[in-house]
Amino acid sequence: MSLERPSSERIRHRRFVLVAVLLTALLGVIHHAAPAIAFQNEANDAMPAAEPAEKPAKAAPAAEPAADVPQQKTFLKWLIDASGPFGACVFIESFIMVALIIMSIMQIRRTVFMPPDFLTEFEGKLTARDYQGAFNTAKEDESMLARLLVVGMAKLQKGPDEALAAMGESGEDENMALEHRLSWLALIATTAPMFGLLGTVQGMVQAFDEIASSSTTPKPSELAEGIQLALVTTLEGLIVAIPAMIAYSLLRNHLIRLMFDVGRSGEDLLKRMQARPAAATSAAPTA
Repeated sequence: MSLERPSSERIRHRRFVLVAVLLTALLGVIHHAAPAIAFQNEANDAMPAAEPAEKPAKAAPAAEPAADVPQQKTFLKWLIDASGPFGACVFIESFIMVALIIMSIMQIRRTVFMPPDFLTEFEGKLTARDYQGAFNTAKEDESMLARLLVVGMAKLQKGPDEALAAMGESGEDENMALEHRLSWLALIATTAPMFGLLGTVQGMVQAFDEIASSSTTPKPSELAEGIQLALVTTLEGLIVAIPAMIAYSLLRNHLIRLMFDVGRSGEDLLKRMQARPAAATSAAPTA
């Protein structure tokens, strides 16, 4: 039993590394594409300004009001400026959330927990009273049901109660490991609004500081930066927290249902082995 787990753990680790690499590559593409987009927008804005250069008499009066025209920004640049440090924390949590959801969807499936091919082969071995072959089939498989059956069948010689108890303990360990991974989604659903709230407080403090330090009535554009920070970070926190909370609830309920089905199927298969003839009892499966 202990020799089968490292291989499955390595497969799960490789999946996690693959998802992390894909997300990192996506971030790199966005990071390198943003300056090019910004440069293109600046070049497009600068091209019309080159035509009036031939008419200096008319271009001179237009230079003064140009100072009040807001600078054009790309959406990505505006989002980064409006988010602040706490918005960056929410962004990081969003990528972790996506990776966890993808991994959980790939792993918490009925075909992964109870592969139909394994069930057909195992039940065929039991029907043919090839209990050693059934044990070897379960030992070679890496599914959840196979791992539980290996633990139960290894304890079958000590009695049915001992076998069922060992299978139940192994199932609890497997369930705890999966729920521990899902708990990260619950943590993200809790902390993302908190980071958004921190950004809200920071933005309001920034806006009131602008009012307090100004000798005259500040312009709306001078207060907009702080208010924008307050609203954007709150929005980002809620955008990340709501899907994380929904995904955690759905995946956890699905996991509970699958673990119940796996436990019931494992007990039924183990009881079929307990009812084997006395001649077969002496030929118990050997690990």
